[in-house]
Amino acid sequence: MKNIFKNKYIVALLIATIFLLTAAGYFGSSKIKAGFTEDLAGVIVTPIQKLFSTIGYAGTNFWGYFSDIDMLRNENKSLLSEKAALEQKIRDLQGYEAENERLRRMLDLKETNPELDIETAEIIARDPSNWYNTFTIDKGLSNGLALHQAVITTDKYLVGQIYDIGTTWAKIITITDPESSVGSIISRSRDLGIVEGDAQLGRNGYCKMTYISKNTNLVSGDFIETSGMGGIYPKGILIGKVLEIRPETHSISEYAVVQPAAELDRITEVFVIKNEMVQIP
Repeated sequence: MKNIFKNKYIVALLIATIFLLTAAGYFGSSKIKAGFTEDLAGVIVTPIQKLFSTIGYAGTNFWGYFSDIDMLRNENKSLLSEKAALEQKIRDLQGYEAENERLRRMLDLKETNPELDIETAEIIARDPSNWYNTFTIDKGLSNGLALHQAVITTDKYLVGQIYDIGTTWAKIITITDPESSVGSIISRSRDLGIVEGDAQLGRNGYCKMTYISKNTNLVSGDFIETSGMGGIYPKGILIGKVLEIRPETHSISEYAVVQPAAELDRITEVFVIKNEMVQIP
């Protein structure tokens, strides 16, 4: 402060500024047109007022910027919450839609085959080393299931049969497992054969139809279904489609590579047929 007041020029400037501001206020209240002194005061004071006004606006805008940021963050959180809630509703609706579709297919199957006694089950586990061949369902003895009951998809495609069972669970062996064997018939020519699992073909999700003589009328694209022979699988269930025909090693007969109609690596639920022997049209 002492250094400031030692500088006579600064002191004089401050005194002049105070005088001019006072004069401007006095003359401005009683005159319409500014006089020389008032005008001079305005010329000097206006830049100073403009400077302080600019600083004030800048400060207001500066703090207003951060206020807007906070508001946008809060709005963003609110929108994210609403988005999550809507996504959950969509998932719920999709789940209800899938459940309705499953029930509709089951109803259709029962309406077209009133003699069928079926049990719906969900797949709860798969053998990671044997993905196509075996899996576990969430129904068992307490639901009226038993060994060797046939298992189909909701589209009436053959999956396999129950090979192990407990009170609340059952294990399914599919038609691609080497231990599986299904009496089969060619839909077009009505020639008979056996659909078996094969270790090598099973790696790709395929099985094969064997005991086919060279005189059998079989071509790629033919559909294979259950023949009803063997006492396990009902007649008329679609097994799959012939991809190609290959000669057996001994060359006496042939076998067909069959692609199952059921997508065994993707199905999540199945129907278990409790009836011992029925025909599915």
